[in-house]
Amino acid sequence: MSSSWEFWLCDDAGRRITLLQEIGFVAITRSTRGYGTIHLGLPYETYMQGVATVFQPDWRIDAWRSPEHGIPMRREGSFLLRKYRIYDRDTDDVRVIEFNGRSPLEILRRWSVINPIKSFFRKKLPIDDMMKAIVTESFVSPTPRVAPAGEFEVDGNMSLGPTVTRSFFGKVVLDILKELKATSFSMNEITPTDRRIFFDVVEGPGLLNGFGYTFRTYADLRGTDRTGGLIFSVENGNLKAPAYEENYLEETTEAQSGKTAVQSPDINLSRWNRILEYWDGASSTPTEQNARANAILRDKGKKLSVDATFLNTPGGRNKPRSLYGVDWDLGDLLRVQYGGKNVTAEVEIVYLALDESGRETVTAKNTVGAE
Repeated sequence: MSSSWEFWLCDDAGRRITLLQEIGFVAITRSTRGYGTIHLGLPYETYMQGVATVFQPDWRIDAWRSPEHGIPMRREGSFLLRKYRIYDRDTDDVRVIEFNGRSPLEILRRWSVINPIKSFFRKKLPIDDMMKAIVTESFVSPTPRVAPAGEFEVDGNMSLGPTVTRSFFGKVVLDILKELKATSFSMNEITPTDRRIFFDVVEGPGLLNGFGYTFRTYADLRGTDRTGGLIFSVENGNLKAPAYEENYLEETTEAQSGKTAVQSPDINLSRWNRILEYWDGASSTPTEQNARANAILRDKGKKLSVDATFLNTPGGRNKPRSLYGVDWDLGDLLRVQYGGKNVTAEVEIVYLALDESGRETVTAKNTVGAE
């Protein structure tokens, strides 16, 4: 397997300045839970041959990758640069310049909702439409317009998320969106028909100068459900050091709220597994009592988890091809077989790295330590 990369330094409008050469190291993360990041370094003298100025905030590194010969390159990210550092390396006295940047979600942290008109800061809408309204009014509408004209757009409304009412005057836009996303996840746990809502700012063609950013929402998954196809397992060579856990330590199998009692199927797992939790809901309606009892079982039921590291592999005899960016991607739902179990796992973070020799490492996890 032979991947190939290009790293373009671009100005703050996305116009290419120079193709970066003699890359010393690169570490990229892509995440469904927060910022994507880039950390890239190269010899300072080589870098200065292609630029007139060392650095400007919001210059970008546009990273392109082909996973294998014959497969077209795709953009892995356009990272807004916010930090650089120049230093002499101890081992060989080579002067190095390194950059740190963030994915376009960085844009959404740059404005707070400050319009005093009630309709701007208090809304009742489906969560995905509410997100788009907030971003439109903060970054695209004539007043205020934070994003440069023609370089930022918002997808149309889909009305796929549950409807909520929220106030958010004075809050940072990115923080509002994270709160709304978390709300959709919580509502989905209670009512599965209430869809989870993800959001992102993605790079795309069109707009001004042939390049721009689009705010987009996703219902249910950030990626694609691939559970009907590729299997990830140690035996298939595309899963590393997995772990599966079932935890019954704090389980409740029967919840009673007022006069309403609800039982979990797990109550029959053993003759001792009737575990009751009671909540005094005498003043509540039967509907409220039932909802409370089900919420107790949901929050204190058994806990199942899988910890998986997905690998980028070319496949071979008796092993399937599992190429990142082709066969699986960020946000996808994948089928995992381990320990006699068939489970699903969502790709929440992808790590990509290159060393000085051009050797690539690609791994992904279904868990993110912190948002």
